[in-house]
Amino acid sequence: MNSTSNQLLQPTTSSTSDLSRRKRKTKSPPLVPPSPSTKWRSDKQQQIYTTKLARALTKLRIAQSSSSHSSPPHTGRAVREVADSALAVTARGKTRWSRAILSKAVNLKLRKHKRRRISNSVTSPAITTGSLRSKTQTATVTRVKAKGMPSVQRKVKALSRLVPGCRKQTLPVVLEETTDYIAAMEMQIRAMTAILSAVSSPTGHEGGQTHVLG
Repeated sequence: MNSTSNQLLQPTTSSTSDLSRRKRKTKSPPLVPPSPSTKWRSDKQQQIYTTKLARALTKLRIAQSSSSHSSPPHTGRAVREVADSALAVTARGKTRWSRAILSKAVNLKLRKHKRRRISNSVTSPAITTGSLRSKTQTATVTRVKAKGMPSVQRKVKALSRLVPGCRKQTLPVVLEETTDYIAAMEMQIRAMTAILSAVSSPTGHEGGQTHVLG
């Protein structure tokens, strides 16, 4: 009797194992997130960045027009900072380079406030000379250390200096951040070219400029 029951149970066990194997095989593959280049090349992402950049440029233009004419602003540098900040905001701080740009923008605002507060104070020339000497010595030591490094390590270090927030990161992190940063910069160039062409067009001086720059 026991042998008969065991024989009856064996097909059920084998069929259950076969079904489980089939389920494992028919499982859907995991969703692969889009690559950085694909994300930054999408029309939706470029439209989001273009909108943020146009608003930021409008605020910059209003701020520069309201500022005093005695101290003219550095327009090129200001536009660059605004474009990079808008790019970092579009990235939502999910990468190291975007977080570094956002933190740098905050630090620049704090420095401007401090400069306004201590505008009447005078810096002693001795402190300025000492700071210049320390910077020169640091640069010399850095060059000597760089000469003793292997060529690959020197290239990686130079690359990490070009990408914001990657100075002390490992090679995989630097490569990943560089790939995303280059794709974002290419999208930034496309967006700024589109804005420039819209403003420079004959209709841009009347309605187009208002549409692009608020």
